Amino acid sequence: MTALHDFYGLWALDASTCEYNAYIPAPQAAVYTILPDGEELTFHVRWTDEEGSVHHMAYASPIDGSPRVVGDGGPSLYSRLDGDALISVVESEGTAVHTTRRTLVDGALRVEQRILTDVGFQETVALYPRTSAKQVLVYRRDLKMRKGKIAAQCAHASMAVFFQRNQGTARELRVPLDGPMASWVGGRFAKICLSVEDEPALLAVHEAARRAGLPTAIITDAGRTEFHGVPTKTAVAIGPAAATEIDRITGPDGLVETKLA
Repeated sequence: MTALHDFYGLWALDASTCEYNAYIPAPQAAVYTILPDGEELTFHVRWTDEEGSVHHMAYASPIDGSPRVVGDGGPSLYSRLDGDALISVVESEGTAVHTTRRTLVDGALRVEQRILTDVGFQETVALYPRTSAKQVLVYRRDLKMRKGKIAAQCAHASMAVFFQRNQGTARELRVPLDGPMASWVGGRFAKICLSVEDEPALLAVHEAARRAGLPTAIITDAGRTEFHGVPTKTAVAIGPAAATEIDRITGPDGLVETKLA
């Protein structure tokens, strides 16, 4: 019997398994996050559509099958366990307009959708193997920074990803988290430190992460202790995000050539 907690975590789309159609085109890539949140489940999906645009969808749902109205007089939403399936339903005027059925198949999340469109109901199927969250820190080799300086610059970048999102006050932090970020915060804080050859490569890492919709921050050192007083871009952080998302940029076959620090 599949338990609810078996669905928790991050799942990355295997695009080769997509069964979509012309009315609902298959995404190029996607990451699915399911996490507990008190008496609710939180769902977050980040996907890249067939044209390369990045989209996000996040919602919270009761897990006892009781409906929750979304917005002011909008549709209702609920989730429930049905045997080995985790099902979420969006209802509008008594009609289930979007039903998502999730099951576990050989360690992967199978996601089946039935969606009401202008041409009637359409169905999609895809598999999402499990993945994990990490943060990657990248610094410039050409600056020949001392080890302590590298550590400080990478630490600045790691923290900046969160602090740049702060919506709190002078007395407290309030940082909105997407699904992979929340999974990372509740986990082991996995970090990888890499290096790139020069500033253009560092900028390429930052821009690729930004285009992919991933949390990212770039650090410009003031130059007070090194770099002869010249403000200098030193380090970039990507994530926390799914490992599969980050590896497309900085992995062995990623967009930007990197080396282990």
